[in-house]
Order: sequence, then structure tokens, then C-alpha cells
Amino acid sequence: MSSTTDTNLTRRVAEAMGVRDGAAVASFLMPLYFICTLLPISLTIAGQSLSPLRVLLLVLFIPFAARILQGKVGRVTPVDLLMAAHAAWIFLALIVVHGTSRIPYAGITVVELVGGYLLGRVLVRGVDDYRRMIRFLLNSLIFLLPFALIELITGTIVIAEIVGNVFETISRGRSAYGRMGLERVYAVFAHPILYGLFCSLAIANLYYMARGKGFLRFTGMLFATFMTFMSLSSAPLLACMLQFMLIAWDKITKGKWKLLIILSITFYVVIDSLSNRTPVTILIETLTFNASTGWTRIAIFEYGMRNAMANPLFGIGFNDWVRPFWLTSSVDNFWLFTAMSYGFPAVIFLIIAMLIHFAASMRAQLKGDDRLRIRTGHLITLAAICFTLATVHMWGAAAVFVMFYIGSGAWIYTSESALRDADDEPIEEDSGSSTYARGQAEPRYTRFAPSKKRQDRRERR
Repeated sequence: MSSTTDTNLTRRVAEAMGVRDGAAVASFLMPLYFICTLLPISLTIAGQSLSPLRVLLLVLFIPFAARILQGKVGRVTPVDLLMAAHAAWIFLALIVVHGTSRIPYAGITVVELVGGYLLGRVLVRGVDDYRRMIRFLLNSLIFLLPFALIELITGTIVIAEIVGNVFETISRGRSAYGRMGLERVYAVFAHPILYGLFCSLAIANLYYMARGKGFLRFTGMLFATFMTFMSLSSAPLLACMLQFMLIAWDKITKGKWKLLIILSITFYVVIDSLSNRTPVTILIETLTFNASTGWTRIAIFEYGMRNAMANPLFGIGFNDWVRPFWLTSSVDNFWLFTAMSYGFPAVIFLIIAMLIHFAASMRAQLKGDDRLRIRTGHLITLAAICFTLATVHMWGAAAVFVMFYIGSGAWIYTSESALRDADDEPIEEDSGSSTYARGQAEPRYTRFAPSKKRQDRRERR
């Protein structure tokens, strides 16, 4: 299928729902994506469980990948290529382990794991898009609030109860036992941890977006923290705590991030040298609701790493992993799970992509206080989530959203409009808004003086 056909397919989906203007397609797709994320329903068709989110990703995966690789949403970056390599290796690994009969499962796994990144990369092309995305996230939390409160007290997943007679939906599992006299909240996700991770992504972003609005800033942060708390899960609350700590560091040191990295590495080495336990072990034991779950996570890492080392290239795929009879089948470490399931190349591609994303974002010469603040919020949130994923696995809609969030930050180092001098412009006038139909040549005449890099490119032409 050609890229032109793929793009036309995407446009026809939008046109079928009454959206015909090319520039408005992105504005249509972003709310549609959030709606699909909040729908905990699915149907089994031809042996595949298809949720609205999976269907959306299936429709958009190829055309959005084509747009990125053709440079229509900013230059192609090493992060894009590494994400493509990550997806290709997962597909190859699953075929090697399970054979060609599992190609449909391999395909849907790749679409779900990497499709979120493609959506974020294409739909968020500037400050306005990023702000819109965080507003949708905040509105999603407000929508979920009454249902989460009912579930916290009664243990009833309200939305699942409503749709359960028609569709396949989520249900409370053995891990949903109450804590502190309350019930853990699923809301619309497959596990309380996933619900908590989704909510925690709002905290630092709300702080840095609410410029000069102290009451709204802290109200938004506390609201997102409370929504996260209702998961009654240590991993999402760890993500909250890390964001608060990083915000405090930024406030106190005026953004001395290199110093923080040096101190963190030094602290790790010192603790590792002086203690008979690793810093990670100490962290897991200290920051869990139940000490036994901390020890379980340590055992999972030990035996999971043995499985990964025994199958280093292509992993074990969907097969069960070797472990003691008393150890749960759940792998509470996203990075370890990726290495176990698809081999070390898959997780290495992803980790390098994340490191480059951080480095490119920090090096980007952004102009304008709003852009700088939003970049800080994006990276603080992402750092907290990446650290937290060493203690928890993610899948389904929550995993798609984390990947979407990574892609949503690529505008920081790929969007030309983000690099122009905007110190004297209000944020609302930023030209980096929805650009699904973008890709046109830049205007020959503009009231902005060209940057040195842009002038050099023109001279080379």
C-alpha cells in the first residue's frame, strides 16, 4: 500500500465523521484518541481482541509512519529510526520464537507498543498542540473523578458495569484487594497501577503550564496526585514523588540538571559500595506498601534476568518464563519484561531512543519562557515515568499513552517554529499548532529574522 493511499485512508476516516479540512484532521484525531483510551471495551474478531484504541492504531499506523519517514512532520530523527528498529525487532523476535502462524499477534503487538509514539509524533507539532494534549489529559481525569470515587469506596468499576452486558470489558482481579480500608481503582484500565500511571503524567505538566497562577498550579497538581493516590499503588505514587522532588530541585537550583546527574551517580556508587544491598533493592524495599511485594519484585528481577540471559537475542516471546513455583507470573519491570520477551536488542533500541530524546530536548535552543517551561515539565514527567517503569510493567491503553507522551515531545527538537525567537510573543500566537496537513515549504518572506542554522541551509541550497 502506497503512502498516498495510506494518507487518503486516514482522511476518509475523518471525512466519514464530517471532518473534511486537512488541517483540522489532527484536531479531530486527538480527542478521538483520548475517547478511545477511556473506552474499556473490546470485541473478539477472528481471534483478535479489538478495542476502539487498537482499531484506531491499526488504521493510522502505516500512514503516520510514512509521514514521519518522509519528513512531513519535521526532520527524521535518530529517535524515529530507533523506534522503527524497536518495532521491527519485536516483530522479528516473535516470528522467530513462534513461527509465521503468530504473525497477526506479532503485528498487533508492534502496533500497540509503537503506534502510540507515532500518534504523538504526528499530532503534537508545537506548543499549542502540547498544551491541547495536556488539557485533554486533565479533562480525562475530571471525567474519571466521580467513577473513581465510587470505585474507591464500593469496589464497583462503574463504566465496566454499564458496558459489560454488550462488550468485553475489564474486571477486578486478585490484585484488587483493599488497602487502608479502601478499594484500589481501575477506572477504565486493566489494572490499578495502569490507572495510577496515567493520572501521574499530569502533575509536572500542570505545574509548568500554569505560569504565574499559583492557586491553579497547585490545585491542578494536588488534584492529579489525589487521582493517582486512588490507585493505592506504590509505583504511580513513586512517579508522583519523583516529580515533586525534581520540581523542587529545579526551583531551588534554577535548573542545574548536570549537577543532579553527577550527584545521583555519586550517591549510587557510594551506597552500592557501603551497603550489602544494591540501591535499587533498598528503594524497592522502602517505597512499597507491603514489604513482601518489595521482596517479590527483587525475586522477579533475579529470575527474570536469568531468563533474559538464557534467550538474549530474541527472548521467549509469549511463552511462560522459568521461575520457582511460589513466584508470580507477573513481571513487575517494563524494561526487564521487554528484554525477556523480545531480546536485549529490543530494549537497547528503546533505551537509546529515550536517552537521545532527553539529550536532544535539553540541547534544543528554544526561545520563549513558555517553551522552556513546557520542555522542563515534559522531561521531568518522562524521567519519573522511566524510573518508575523499573518497578512495574505497563500494557494496553496506559502503555500506548506513555509512548504517545514520548512522541508528543519530539516537537521540542524537530519543529522549526519552536526554535524561532518568541520572547515577545504571547503563547497563543505560536505557529506550532496542529499540522497534520503540514509539510509545505517555509514562507519566503517572514517578519522573523532567520536563524544562523536556517541561513546556512538556504545558502547550501
